[in-house]
Amino acid sequence: MRDIEGRASDLLGGCLKVSFATDTGAVRDHNEDSFYIGGRIKHKFGESEVGEYCEPCSETYVYGVFDGLGGEDYGEVASAIAAELLERFNARLKAASADMLDSIMTEYADRANAAILDMLAEHNSDCGGSTFTAIIVKDGVAYPYYIGDSRIYLYRDGALTLISHDQTLAQRLVDGGYMTEEEADGSYESHVLVSFLGEDSDRKGLEVQRCEPVKLEQGTVLMMCSDGLSDMCSSADIAEVISEHDSRTARRLADRAVEKGGYDNVTVVTIKAK
Repeated sequence: MRDIEGRASDLLGGCLKVSFATDTGAVRDHNEDSFYIGGRIKHKFGESEVGEYCEPCSETYVYGVFDGLGGEDYGEVASAIAAELLERFNARLKAASADMLDSIMTEYADRANAAILDMLAEHNSDCGGSTFTAIIVKDGVAYPYYIGDSRIYLYRDGALTLISHDQTLAQRLVDGGYMTEEEADGSYESHVLVSFLGEDSDRKGLEVQRCEPVKLEQGTVLMMCSDGLSDMCSSADIAEVISEHDSRTARRLADRAVEKGGYDNVTVVTIKAK
């Protein structure tokens, strides 16, 4: 488990402002995204939703965003299964020490992958799956995890940073020096996932990707989103919305994606330390 010095004890008397939105978009006829927020809210199958609330920093919270593979059979079912299973892991994650989170999230990914494969087998289909991002907040520190190309961003001191690393064919080509970032942006390969829940037919387990822990200092914002946002909005667009608005942030980001074309479902969860 990665080590982070100190507890954000100065924030434990503060709060986390959570904002969420999911939208079908301007083109698709149904919503294949799902989300899960701390035992309070889970996406109602296929609907568009929006909301925000505050909760104290002194407890542990679990947040997740899941993007069903667009155009595949049962993508919306796969993302709903992944969200449902994270809810079942909520109590264990809340009770666990920080150094146990990696192993629990690895178990979660293995079980979510197996559950999606079982669902596909029941429907005689080999096409379906879901990405996932998850953030566990414990003692004022955020622990981010992901598989696929749904993203996690950090906004701090006026700067937006992408802290996840897309698991796509395009990103592998960029990492290997075969394609530039400019060539990868919007290319066919940018939509080809190399890892997702429902992909590991050997059931050997997927490798959960881990970001460095983030101390939630006052003003820090973490954002999770499906690619319906990141494909439509540049980092500058996202930073502008986060910097200019303290309320309904997720809704404003989703609206910006729809305004720019809304070619896919879009789901956004923001977490701001206050």
